[in-house]
Amino acid sequence: MEHLKINGYIVKVDKRKTKELYKELPLVSEKAHCGCPECSYYARAIMQTTPDIKQFFDQLGIDPRKEAEVWRAAENGDGTYYYVADYHFMGEIQDVSELDWIEIDGAFFGLTNLTGNLHSSMIPDTFLSPIVELIVRINLRSDF
Repeated sequence: MEHLKINGYIVKVDKRKTKELYKELPLVSEKAHCGCPECSYYARAIMQTTPDIKQFFDQLGIDPRKEAEVWRAAENGDGTYYYVADYHFMGEIQDVSELDWIEIDGAFFGLTNLTGNLHSSMIPDTFLSPIVELIVRINLRSDF
């Protein structure tokens, strides 16, 4: 596992295993996952974010177009959409169970160790403990 320093804490990440697991998953825009208009929009728009946001997902092994539970929470007055998405990756935060929100280019990321019963419709069966849940709060452009 790789060790990343995030908000002053060590986050162990099995990037290789997470990427392998994501490779087999459908895009959130595909019927096999959801395919609704909001998820389809998200799958396109999340790839138009900043390089730093893309790099944050990549260092965790996450393809931001896959696996997530996605909610379009609001349409903002500036023409952007406010989304919340939950992802998972193979890893563990050391010494604490969760990290305070991390802000990257106007997007916010929260990380929480998942423990106990990990069988959930939100987590693919192929993911094994230890797992970290990543919550994303982000405003995405609406001009595609």
